[in-house]
This record gives sequence, C-alpha cells and structure tokens, in this order.
Amino acid sequence: MLARVHRGGLFELLTVASWTRALGYLPEELARKSLRELMPPDRRSAGKVIAALVDEEDVQPLEVTLQCKDRRRKRFRLYRRFDPYDEAVFVVADDVSDGPLR
Repeated sequence: MLARVHRGGLFELLTVASWTRALGYLPEELARKSLRELMPPDRRSAGKVIAALVDEEDVQPLEVTLQCKDRRRKRFRLYRRFDPYDEAVFVVADDVSDGPLR
C-alpha cells in the first residue's frame, strides 16, 4: 500500500484499492479521511505519530494502529522515503496484524 504525507500532515492515498481492502472503507470515504482520523479514538499520541512520520532524521520503520470501518484495529508497519523536491514523505505500508486487534 502506498501513500504520500505532505508537510502539513495531509495523508494522500496513492493505491486506494489496497487501502480500501485493508481497512474496509469505500474509496470515497477514504478520500476524506486524514491519518489521524484512521487512528483509534483513544490514541492520545496521534500527533506524535504524525510528527515521527515526517521526521527526516529517524528513518526507521514506524508501527501504527489504524481502525477499520467496522471498528476493528490493525497494525501497519510504515516504511518512509523523503522527497525533498516534493517536500513530502512517501510511505509503503505493510499489514503486520496477526489478526484484527480489538
């Protein structure tokens, strides 16, 4: 699954079909969601996750929990590549859930 994160935090899904299969949303529903909105509501550190995502100093994969449309939770490992020309971060996401998290 591929996405791009802009400096302002906009999370743009580049492979919408794979994201919809993984999370259960319709493409038009995902088009209006930010990464923060896909995180579980009890996720107090969403701002920290987004800050870490755009941190050019730390390029280690980042694991996040996202909430599916049916409220199940899944873990994803995000691999990042920075594009200084576009001032964005390209993200490849792998589903690393053994099964849906509750």
